[in-house]
This record gives sequence, structure tokens and C-alpha cells, in this order.
Amino acid sequence: MKNEDLIKIVIHGRGGQGAVTACEILAEAAFLSGKFLDVQAYPSFGAERRGAPVQAYAKLSRTEQIWDRAEIEEPNILIIFDESVLTKEITNSLEEQGIFIINSAEEPAIILKMYDLNKAGNIIAADISNLALEKNLTIDGNPVINTPILGLLSKALPELSLENLKKVVIDKMGEKIGILNAELIDQGYTLAKTLI
Repeated sequence: MKNEDLIKIVIHGRGGQGAVTACEILAEAAFLSGKFLDVQAYPSFGAERRGAPVQAYAKLSRTEQIWDRAEIEEPNILIIFDESVLTKEITNSLEEQGIFIINSAEEPAIILKMYDLNKAGNIIAADISNLALEKNLTIDGNPVINTPILGLLSKALPELSLENLKKVVIDKMGEKIGILNAELIDQGYTLAKTLI
């Protein structure tokens, strides 16, 4: 990704997977880094129920205050929590040479072909659902993937250091649950498979 002044991130998932929380964590961690002048995180809901498609947005500005909270139509970074929400319209929204991050057991080269992601500058994938299930990080039997997938984002955007992400998670979630989630961020980072 080019060194742009404004980084626009969109997360697509389903209600209950933690997309909104992930956006809040990444915005706080970005601000902690000292590399961004202003950050924003905000949700966009359709039907507000568990399992319904959800979008969450984050904007990270290196040089200016962010005034608008409009929907992001062409993200630099697109994060997919759940492949079942992925459509052609969503993949086409990614900015040229943008970063595509996905919770998937497939290899990035397969994902490139499956979703026709030729304009992506980088594809990062890991089976975060399986990791969450292995670590018993579930709500109502469904894997919670919002914190481990932030490890993949840290691989793509080094300003979002693992240390800052983990600090925010522990501050937000408390010692016991926070430490488990911080460990999962590290594991997500380690599992991340990249295709540049």
C-alpha cells in the first residue's frame, strides 16, 4: 500500500463476530502509535441481530483531522470476517493495490483466483475461525475472530504494532480475557499467509 495520508478500512462480517469492537481496537492502537493525527471507528448496521451482515469502518489520518463519517466506498484495506458475506460488489470496492485480509482456510493464491482480486496489492489470509475454536474463544458456539484477525492487519500495516493492539485489548477487556485475546493477536500474526 502506498504511504497515503488517509487509510480507509472496512470490515465485513456478521453480527456477533466483533467487527465493531475490532474497529474500535485498531483505531485506539493506531492513535497510540503516535503515527496518526486523528482516527475514527464507526459501525453501519442493517438488521441489528446476531448473524446479520455488519460493516464497520475505520479511518486513520496521518496529517489532518477527520471530519466526515460517511460510508467508505473504496477502502485501502478490506477485512472479511466471514466469507459468506463476500460479494462481487464488496471485492470490487477495494482500491487499486489495496490490501485484502480474510478469515479463510484457503491459501492466498487460491483466494486471488476465487474472488478475482487482481487489483489487490496484497492478500493476507489465515483460518482464524479454527484458531478461535481451538482456544475455546466462542460465544454461543460461534468463534470470536475479531482480536486474532487484528494480527493479520498488523502484518499488513506495521504502524499497528502488536504491542499497541495487545495493550488496547487488555485495557478494554480486563486482565483475564484481555491476555487470552492478546495471545490470539500474536497467533493470528504468526498464522498469516501473505501473497504480495
